Amino acid sequence: MTAPLSVVVLGDSTAFMDEHGPQLPGAEHLYPNVMARHLQDELRRSVEVTVVARPGQTVREAAHAVLKDQHLQFDVLAKADAVVVGLGSFDHAPAGVPALLEATLPYLWPAGVRRGARRLSRFAYPRLVRATGGRLRRTPAREFERLMSQLLDQVRGLTWGRAAGVVLGPTSHRAAYYGHRHPRFEAAEVHQLRLAGAHGFVPVPAWEHVLPHVEALNVDGIHWPRAAHARIGDAVARALLPPLRGEAPRIGLPPKVAAAVAAAQAGDAQPGA
Repeated sequence: MTAPLSVVVLGDSTAFMDEHGPQLPGAEHLYPNVMARHLQDELRRSVEVTVVARPGQTVREAAHAVLKDQHLQFDVLAKADAVVVGLGSFDHAPAGVPALLEATLPYLWPAGVRRGARRLSRFAYPRLVRATGGRLRRTPAREFERLMSQLLDQVRGLTWGRAAGVVLGPTSHRAAYYGHRHPRFEAAEVHQLRLAGAHGFVPVPAWEHVLPHVEALNVDGIHWPRAAHARIGDAVARALLPPLRGEAPRIGLPPKVAAAVAAAQAGDAQPGA
């Protein structure tokens, strides 16, 4: 009996929210489950999807988990036949209050001070985005490249390069909280998708599938309606099918790891080694 195809999705809230808010993991219309049905239909094989996602998850948080969490490393990713990386949207969101300052808010004490600081942050954020023209973003481009490269290469190493891989492009943030603007989004999207290809993953733009349904976004102006989830799930499945069928390369090992493995194998092959 053929084992189920294991697909891991590393994502943010776009993996489990629709136009009405958070949904249960098994909700059929969410893009990871749409993708799974397409793969199952095409490959005639059962598919198991594991979604590892948090609201507002950035590439920094995901990279830390992939590098440090042994359960995620060896019980989840090491066994994956395919990995979908659906991150970046919050990294590219326009920055108002600096990310470092936002990160300290949950630790303020007493509770009244914490609540007051959060109210001030929510009030100031869109005004600061407008004041800076939305030019700043949560994760600077150079730091995003470092962290995303680190994450993708760690996935390649954990799977020994045998998995199929997709990087889903970011979604735009043009909500009231972000001052109804998202300059430089196109450049950030191009940068992220170029990184994906450079690290062996198939790049799949998300925003072009969301744009026709932009009027139906969640009230926060960020999260996708069912129709967008359907289009994105279909696009991700179509990108995964060629490598899963052996018609296109899989993600492969990171170059340094591949070179070290080749050198070790060459040494073992030498007479008397």
